[in-house]
Amino acid sequence: MDLPLPSSCADTPPVVPRVMKEEDLSDEEHGYMIPFQDDYCTESNIAYSETQQTTAEKQGYMISFQDEENAELPCKTETDYLGSVSGHPDITQQNGQNGQNDELNLRRKRRLHHQCAPCGKASSRFSNLKKRRRYTPRQALDLLWNIDEMESEGEPCEVSDGDDEREDEGEFNLNLESDSDSESDSEIDYGGSFQETARDGTVWAEQTAGSIRGRARECNIMTETPGPTDYAKDNVRSPLSSLLCLIDTEMWETIRKYTQAEADRNNADQFTLTADELKAFVGLIYLRGITGGKRMNLDDYWSADLGNAIFKETMSRQKFRDIMRYLRFDDKNTRSARLVADKFAMISEIFDKFVRNSIASYTPGENITVDEQLFPTKARCRFTQYMANKPDKFGIKFWVAADSQTKYMLNAFPYLGKDESRPAGEGLSENVVMRLMEPFLGKGRNVTTDHFFTSLALAKNLLVHETTILGTMKKIRREMPPCTQAQSERYSTKVLKAGNATLTIYQAKPKKNVCILSTMHPTVSIDNGAKKRPNTISHYNSTKVGVDVMDQMARLYSVKGGTRRWPVAVFYNLLDLAAINAHILYKQCMNVSIIRRKFILELVKELCANQKMAKAAGAASRKRLLPETPSPPAKRRQCQVGRCWNKTFEICQTCKRHVCGKCTKTAPRLCFECC
Repeated sequence: MDLPLPSSCADTPPVVPRVMKEEDLSDEEHGYMIPFQDDYCTESNIAYSETQQTTAEKQGYMISFQDEENAELPCKTETDYLGSVSGHPDITQQNGQNGQNDELNLRRKRRLHHQCAPCGKASSRFSNLKKRRRYTPRQALDLLWNIDEMESEGEPCEVSDGDDEREDEGEFNLNLESDSDSESDSEIDYGGSFQETARDGTVWAEQTAGSIRGRARECNIMTETPGPTDYAKDNVRSPLSSLLCLIDTEMWETIRKYTQAEADRNNADQFTLTADELKAFVGLIYLRGITGGKRMNLDDYWSADLGNAIFKETMSRQKFRDIMRYLRFDDKNTRSARLVADKFAMISEIFDKFVRNSIASYTPGENITVDEQLFPTKARCRFTQYMANKPDKFGIKFWVAADSQTKYMLNAFPYLGKDESRPAGEGLSENVVMRLMEPFLGKGRNVTTDHFFTSLALAKNLLVHETTILGTMKKIRREMPPCTQAQSERYSTKVLKAGNATLTIYQAKPKKNVCILSTMHPTVSIDNGAKKRPNTISHYNSTKVGVDVMDQMARLYSVKGGTRRWPVAVFYNLLDLAAINAHILYKQCMNVSIIRRKFILELVKELCANQKMAKAAGAASRKRLLPETPSPPAKRRQCQVGRCWNKTFEICQTCKRHVCGKCTKTAPRLCFECC
């Protein structure tokens, strides 16, 4: 079509193509007539040798153009289309000789002759029908009207067999070749003529549900091996070593340093905290989580009847309380300046380090779940949230990304209210998903989200980074088509397509349908079960619970206890998540199967081992230094057990220290540390 003009036709202006619909054909041959232009040349011999197949049958075809082999085109340009088929000279002559029957027979042959307008020189080109890409009539007309004549190179086209013809009514197909190696839009079967436009202008075209075809696209091919990283494999040898991959030595030292500084600030001269004591403190917190949690009184853990022997063997009750009292995670001297820019500054250093270690220790699988977690607490905090649909209404909300298969916590950060650093025009949900998925983009993964996060803009943004999305959609979003508001037959499925995004509308209940947006599934297949569930629904159901199950696992053996300080509540959540991640690392690195409660118990024993030995050695040394039967003091002395500043004559029978009546128990008289 894009050919040079001969000298005699060079001044002929091109005319915009027109598409005409022939109304006088019978119902069985009703179609869309696509007239082609007259060709111009310098000679005047009239011969009608160019034929063009013009009528798209009811099932729909794709039209491509090809010059007849060994035929030359004397007319090299395109001008006016023929006004109608009946105006052609051959048809007029046949009308006079053979009548209307011959004219109808000629139309049934679906041939349209072309000639040069000034001279009548004939040319020959053929149009072949082949099944490649299917278009609705509206799409076909738009392509023909907007065709760029400068891009036509007269390339040869393929002739399809008659067996490839489709028999669907009202379809009109064009073939557009794609240079992409992966499955693209040109390989998608648009089975119907249904189209809808959303409020934001997004055009959704109906797609026929069928089996999945073609190779997986590049954005659906994993380029990493899931599982523990080399760093974790080299370091994990025991439950404690798996925890140290997540809460490293630097973090332990930071917490110990700031806790000791808080005790010194409160003039607690006799308080000293070592690294072994801090680990034992955390071990006892874990033991509290698997034995009774916050439902038991703290004093009962040291009770001879209700308590656990590990508590008494590891640390005194008063030491445990002192550590809890002075526990800090940041420098109080610089806190006010840091809080101006970071509301989470009181524990952000420890929490961010934990998240980075979690990312460095594990490579997630192909499916990642993004959701929210509400850690229950009523501590006074500027970003405490109230969520009526949660079991615990008040708490601190975290945005969490978890591996859908193993429930490993991959990335997390707290919701602190309005974020001033968020780019203008980017919604909260899109910003959250992109931040959580940032370390895992470009690796061929899929992220599963709920209706709060899923949007067409997010799907396009992730697809740029070779990451797909699968999630439910709110029907009130501007990019949603109006048909999502309508109800249809139960267990019916409607599939719509907009670019690379597939929208599945599944009527799950009589008065409720589910809308699933996916860039992972180019086509949608339906199973043979009674509910006729689409594969997009099945995939979403299997991957949507990653964060929810992780949260349930954390609650089962939660270390949470009563506190009025929100940094301690966040630290409790950190310990819960660290226990889950450490359990997963230990099982996969050591290739063993162990239940989580037993794993935590082994972890507690390792955390408390050094402190138990130190306490036993200290008690033995004190007994050797003290006389067997101490003589009564000549005068009253200050109590050596508590900080009550009382004076007394009494001596503890076990440790031989002076103890007042406030710090003792009767029959026999024992101090708090020996009872």
